[in-house]
Amino acid sequence: MLLVDDHERIRGALRNLLASYDDIEIVGEARDGEEAIKRAGSCQPDVILMDINMPRMNGIEASGVIMKSWEDTIIIGLCVVQDSYTTEAFLKAGALAVVSKERIDDLYSTIQRACENRRTSDAA
Repeated sequence: MLLVDDHERIRGALRNLLASYDDIEIVGEARDGEEAIKRAGSCQPDVILMDINMPRMNGIEASGVIMKSWEDTIIIGLCVVQDSYTTEAFLKAGALAVVSKERIDDLYSTIQRACENRRTSDAA
C-alpha cells in the first residue's frame, strides 16, 4: 500500500492504524500527486490511499494519471469533507472508493471491500 497525503502527521496516523492489520504492508509514502505517480511506478502498490487536496498535483489528477499506467491499482480517495462532487470526481478518475478522514474507522473495511470488488470484477 502507498500512502499519499501532504501532511506527515496524517500519513503517520494512517501508517499506525494500518500497521495493526497483518494483511496490509505499507510499501511507500508520498507528499503530493507528482510524488505519488513516481512512487506508484517504483513501489508497484496494490492499493493507494490518495488524499484529495495536495500541492503541485491534487489526488484526483494523480489518480487519473496512475490509472492510465497501472490500471490494476486500487485507489481509495481520502478527503476531509466527503460530498457528492468529490466522490464523483475521484470515482471518475479511477478510484474504487472514497473515505472521509472524519470516518477513518471505516478505512480498513473499505480497503477490504475494494480489494474484494476488484477480485470479483477481474474474475468475471
